[in-house]
Amino acid sequence: VAKVLVSRNGLATPASITLPRSSFKEMNAESVLAMVGTQLTFPIIVKPAKSGSAQGLTKVSEPKAFAKAMVDAFAYGDQVLVETFIAGTELAISVIDTGNGPEALPAVEIVPESGQFGYSERYTPGQTDYYVPARLPQQVLDQAAEIALVAHKALGLRHLSRVDLIVDESGKIWFLEANVTPGMTETSLLPQAVIASGNELSETYAALARSVAKA
Repeated sequence: VAKVLVSRNGLATPASITLPRSSFKEMNAESVLAMVGTQLTFPIIVKPAKSGSAQGLTKVSEPKAFAKAMVDAFAYGDQVLVETFIAGTELAISVIDTGNGPEALPAVEIVPESGQFGYSERYTPGQTDYYVPARLPQQVLDQAAEIALVAHKALGLRHLSRVDLIVDESGKIWFLEANVTPGMTETSLLPQAVIASGNELSETYAALARSVAKA
């Protein structure tokens, strides 16, 4: 649903297919793979449609790894999203609204050592490097911030969100997903963005709490 809504608002998002668990009951794995192959090209990303923290997410570079990736993803829900893998610079842009309208915080550039920003890379210190602001031209960062705001509004989000984007080699920006409950741990992206914006974490969280209370 999110990908449809942002597409209607002019944002680019990777081609994708949503597969329910029942698809594997109605067709065997080879038939499902053949169907996917008619619409997407490898490499692809296989992930639960509604899970967070990259749980159950796998980058699949060749067809023989598809079935296991689907099994892993279905462990976290009854629907799986399969989408074209976009190579490029991964950005996370937090959007906050403390009562004066949505504001995009500085973009965080994500560089995992493994090349994939999975569950372990998100929560294990030292496995991922973060750069904030991101190491991209200001024009690209401004465009990415605007895309994050468009996505936030298109999805009807309030108060707080984190929008994940990819900037490919040509400079095109792709919407990946929006997270309505971004993490606030030591390795989380939102606190890094708040600090980079020049604001205090405690003051920002208090302002968000007041804004929510007034809603």
